[in-house]
Amino acid sequence: MKRTTFIFTLLIIIVSVFFAQPAVAQTEAASDPVDCSTLTGKVMVGYQGWFNCADDGANLGWKHWARNRRKPFASGNVTVDLWPDVSELDPDERFATGFKHADGSTAEVFSSANRKTVQRHFRWMRDYGIDGAFLQRFALGLSAPALLRNNNTVLSHVRAGANQLGRAFAVMYDLSGLKAGQVKRVREDWTRLREQKKITGDTTYLHHEGKPLVAVWGIGFSDNRPYSLEECFELVKWLKSSGCAVMLGVPSFWREGTRDAVNDPLLHEIVQTADVISPWTIGRYRSPEEAVRHATRVWQPDQRWCEQRELDFLPVVFPGFSWHNLHGGKLNQIPRLKGEFFWSQVSAAKRVGCKMIYVAMFDEVDEGTAIFKCTNTPPTANGAQFSTFEGLPSDHYLKLAGRAGTLLKDKSLSKTPANKSPGHRLLIGYGEGLMELDQANNIVWHYQDPEIELVYDAWKLENGNILFSHRFGAREVNPAKQTVWEFNVPREKGKQEINSCQPLEDGKVLILDCGNQRLLEVNRRQQVTLAIDLPDGGKNPHNRYMQARKTPQGTYLISYRDNKKILELNAKGKIIWQYALQENDRPFTAIRLENGRTLVPCITSYRIIEIDPEGKITWELNTKDDLGFQLLYPVGVHVRKNGNLVVINSDYHHKKGMNNDVQAFEINRQKKVLWTLTKDDLEKDGKVPIVERGTKMPSHHLLSIQVIGEPLELK
Repeated sequence: MKRTTFIFTLLIIIVSVFFAQPAVAQTEAASDPVDCSTLTGKVMVGYQGWFNCADDGANLGWKHWARNRRKPFASGNVTVDLWPDVSELDPDERFATGFKHADGSTAEVFSSANRKTVQRHFRWMRDYGIDGAFLQRFALGLSAPALLRNNNTVLSHVRAGANQLGRAFAVMYDLSGLKAGQVKRVREDWTRLREQKKITGDTTYLHHEGKPLVAVWGIGFSDNRPYSLEECFELVKWLKSSGCAVMLGVPSFWREGTRDAVNDPLLHEIVQTADVISPWTIGRYRSPEEAVRHATRVWQPDQRWCEQRELDFLPVVFPGFSWHNLHGGKLNQIPRLKGEFFWSQVSAAKRVGCKMIYVAMFDEVDEGTAIFKCTNTPPTANGAQFSTFEGLPSDHYLKLAGRAGTLLKDKSLSKTPANKSPGHRLLIGYGEGLMELDQANNIVWHYQDPEIELVYDAWKLENGNILFSHRFGAREVNPAKQTVWEFNVPREKGKQEINSCQPLEDGKVLILDCGNQRLLEVNRRQQVTLAIDLPDGGKNPHNRYMQARKTPQGTYLISYRDNKKILELNAKGKIIWQYALQENDRPFTAIRLENGRTLVPCITSYRIIEIDPEGKITWELNTKDDLGFQLLYPVGVHVRKNGNLVVINSDYHHKKGMNNDVQAFEINRQKKVLWTLTKDDLEKDGKVPIVERGTKMPSHHLLSIQVIGEPLELK
């Protein structure tokens, strides 16, 4: 689609998250007729239908093939970067160009004015399981008689194709190019289409919420469009009053009013009047990693915003981008990566809970976003330079789009429900305090004291009190925030660092004194009843050890941080088991599981491993796993009774820290993410009552977590 494309310079997140493409079968069975009563559950494509050839009868020349449509379509007069595969087209569907193939044969293309070709395109949609198309109807071309006639011809072909092949279709008006006062053209044209051509009476015309769906694209962009938001608002209100459901094509950052979007409250008012919101994403990310990040940081809060206002959210995905011949940019400016880029967006949309997808575009060869059949052997003579499908079959992206529909409809494949409440209460320790969240992620209890920092360990006890460690000791407070027990170490430089505490069955507390390199059991009278001298951990007390746990067997697990080991000691301090980690590993804690294995979150290698007594890794979660977000420092971990892991995804000390959205998550043994706690959960409506030291930014340095009501010995 010929729309202004913004290419933003994004920070590259170096992660090893790769989205596995589904296996693509050699053939696809034709799908059943589409339910045209709703957009929900659909994968719809954008259909330009704007290609004309000199001899197709429209008298529009080589429109959208050539820079000057009245001159021959040949070298030096070309605007497309992909060459369509016309091998299946009949002779009366092919039009000779001035380009030559390597073997000297004449290169041919198609015309959207040819009824047989448009119907063929809809047959491909049916054969590959694509639900239907939004036909692009450019408002700028509605006033020129020849363009209007051609638009109506293509619309007629689309109607015939949709009706014959059982696909859905709907009209999408593009406002690009209109001058001030010209938005009213859409109202006049839509009236003709409904009243004279009766298009919404077709059984295949797409409806939503019981009403015919009409889309309006180009509202709220920050590229100084001459038409006004006020004009757009009047159009949307009129469409709604005439009994239509309205879909709006808006900028990617419409919710924030930044980058590609105007910062005007009227935009939100227009959006809330509509039924479906579809942000334009072409050029907003350029790699699978950036696509995943965009889905987490932008799509997920967008969708949450829409859900709260009873609007539907339609994300736009695209296979790649290239407009070398159109604007002189780099060929394959956004690489397709053999479908990996496209599938990363589809997977991410599924993970954040999207219920519908818009694929841009079906036939857009101008900007290299087409998913229909294109050739890997475009013209090479005449100095031509075109992109290809990287040797993949010409129908590869049609198959992927069809598989996207299968993924969208398969509820069992969802990984990260958007704004999913965990359904239980959480206790979280962070850089400077503690908070308790209810089942809806609301902060219902908060504790902070200027004297504490680095709450690496926190426990809600059966009596309702909270026990936690901080740099200078361990403390127990009641719900009224009164201190009922405390154990501190002298504030002597180089000997002050308490990194963990653990409530024991006899009322004692296990304390890891990193400064003095000792493991202590302390009773309620603050008396040390057991002291174990630990192996030397180095000069820096902060990096010696991270956490300690007493096991059900009465032994002690120590995360020996800078020495990259897990040690198991008996009550006399003798090492009875140890596990050496990789060179880049730093353990945060070690949890002895009921099966005798040991769970170890490794903070600097961004992974969690399970080790059997022989030292074999029996389970691992790392950055290669397809979570839908970046796995950062997995610090606090609580293993639920059912085996699921609840993990803090901390950005503490991380160079990309403040860009981290997923702060905590629950994952099962099959590595399916069940829910996430996001930055927005904490920030929304001013929920965060805490401030990071030395700044005015909310602190998101979460460090420890407890699922209240789950076994404490698995934390």
